[in-house]
Amino acid sequence: MADLDVILAPAIATDDLLGLELHFLDAIATRDTPPVLLIYGSPGRAISIGRYHLYGGPVERDGINVIRRLTGGRIVGAGQGWLGLALILPKRTALLKEDATRLKPDQIMNRYARGLLSAMRAIGIECFYPGRDAITFDRREIAMCTFETTASGAMLFEVSIAHNRGMEEVVHDLERIDPDGALSCRMYDAASATKVVREIARDISFDELGDAIASGYRNALGETRRRELTAVETAQAQHRGRAIAASNWLVGPAAAPRLELSNRIGSQLGAIEAAVALNADKTIEAMRLSGDFIANSPAVAELENELHGRSLDLASISHAVTKTFGHNDNFFLGAGDLSNLVRLIAGVN
Repeated sequence: MADLDVILAPAIATDDLLGLELHFLDAIATRDTPPVLLIYGSPGRAISIGRYHLYGGPVERDGINVIRRLTGGRIVGAGQGWLGLALILPKRTALLKEDATRLKPDQIMNRYARGLLSAMRAIGIECFYPGRDAITFDRREIAMCTFETTASGAMLFEVSIAHNRGMEEVVHDLERIDPDGALSCRMYDAASATKVVREIARDISFDELGDAIASGYRNALGETRRRELTAVETAQAQHRGRAIAASNWLVGPAAAPRLELSNRIGSQLGAIEAAVALNADKTIEAMRLSGDFIANSPAVAELENELHGRSLDLASISHAVTKTFGHNDNFFLGAGDLSNLVRLIAGVN
């Protein structure tokens, strides 16, 4: 029996992609569907922002679309020129062959990136995963990783792969879609970013690259079964995709009430901001984290709830952060030591 279903979807609409990922997270958590590796492309030219970025701009400008992932992390490219990979498992250690009980959250991406590294080697690119969120070739970023886990424990591991458009183009697209600079992204050029076609010096089709990725994950994770999307999965993707689009998913965080106190720090992935509103007695009424970090969304909500009604001081913030993220069930990646997150929140003004 196969350990993993592999589905290639060369032209899935971005709303349908979100709907399909939501469906798979539910269906795989309940074991109604086996684990799935979805390898996909999407039409159009797009910027993919993370779950925790604040964005109140247009959905589209000058032919550039903006989409919001279910996962956190940095801004990356999407759509034309990018190939996406979504690995959905019932638990984040489900297909690992080693003793996974000792794995820390920041080691999860290392393990699940290995199938892609194997695929890249097979087509002639000796890539490396140096840690954090990037996969590199010769120190140039060629893919970005991120992951999310739901309250049920199901995991979505995602990789955005620069097929024939890379991060150096994304920087220019971002200037067009967001001329006011609300979204931040480091500057890239040919010395710091690359793409698959540049490194193999030829065109490579979606099918050829997808087949290599499928083979890489078969080597890394076990037996696979190739199949198409079922009629039920396609219908669920469309239904749930329309629902999430109608929910104001793209600009939802930015549309929330403004929190008057804020603090911002440079982080391992870019920048992280904390914003706080206080009650009349100076206790915390609301808190929001935004920016370039990778965390499981139930834990972020848990921290926000834990801080409600607490004093805005180091001891209270430290207790809430440690209670939420001081164990392996939850994760917050991108800030370094948790003390940095404590100081970020406590330092709002």
